Amino acid sequence: MVGRKERALGFPVKRKILIVAPKWDEKNGGVVVLHKLCDLLNRMGREAYLVPYIDNQLVQPGKSASGIWKVVRSRLYRWYREFKTNPTLLTPVFQGKPWAMDLSDYIVIYPELVMGNPLRAQNTVRWFLHKPGFHNHGNIVLGQGELYFFYNKAFGPFHMTGSTTSDHELRIIHYPLEHYNLQGALPEPDRQGTAYCLRKGDKKPRIHHPEDAILIDPLNHADTAAVFKKVKRFISYDSITAYSFFAALCGCESVVVPDEGVSFEDWQSNPADAHGIAYGFSDSEIQRAKNTAHLCIERVFEMDKQNNINLQAAVAQMDDFFAGRD
Repeated sequence: MVGRKERALGFPVKRKILIVAPKWDEKNGGVVVLHKLCDLLNRMGREAYLVPYIDNQLVQPGKSASGIWKVVRSRLYRWYREFKTNPTLLTPVFQGKPWAMDLSDYIVIYPELVMGNPLRAQNTVRWFLHKPGFHNHGNIVLGQGELYFFYNKAFGPFHMTGSTTSDHELRIIHYPLEHYNLQGALPEPDRQGTAYCLRKGDKKPRIHHPEDAILIDPLNHADTAAVFKKVKRFISYDSITAYSFFAALCGCESVVVPDEGVSFEDWQSNPADAHGIAYGFSDSEIQRAKNTAHLCIERVFEMDKQNNINLQAAVAQMDDFFAGRD
């Protein structure tokens, strides 16, 4: 078992880490940070791998065991074959069969969209990239003895009997600055029009953008940045998306449609995370966003440093939490 000799000598045990994640998708913030997490772990000297995400919600109740395995196996083979990564990140894909292994030598990190523990891991971390149950129609299936981290404390609080919720916020940011910058951006007087996104805010009334506004949801980063550099305003119906910040980096007036009953303080516990972004359409919020837009690039550099601080603290807690499990 892992760490027996090291533990006897008083050294900390450093298990390998498996991160269950969908294939690379630059337009999906959750996917991006899962891959970024793997990259940062490897760069800090921790052995980490990606495991293709298994949509275990596809297995319907009432199927036989052989039928369930046939569905899972066919999807596993296809997803491993088609699994995409970002070549600029250190994200090796695990080549074994983790669902058929003894994983006591590993820590497995699941995003919140994974139901249960499909890899039957002994050391399980759940990383909540959104509110528990948000992606699963309110359904929450978790295990015992797990360690939970929130990407943003605004997604909590959450407690599950038999498991532990960390007080440490595990926030990882990835900024594609090769796209989102002021190079070629029009000055404010020359900007015209509005862009908007729906993303996770697609259930809100769509009443805040004009009919000729440009929907960025289907666009890649390069095309989205080109839009941000020419329009006057960007409106996000999704209250928590990096695109609001990306727009501000391109000199665009960036406005978030508030969630019902959610105050500014509940939306962003750290005011620095709201630099360049207005929460609502009031004159005071628009002005605050304009007054702080110049601080956005500084915030990027601060968050790059904070990425490593956040991750080092979280990994130390993981090692301590699972210490002694042989």
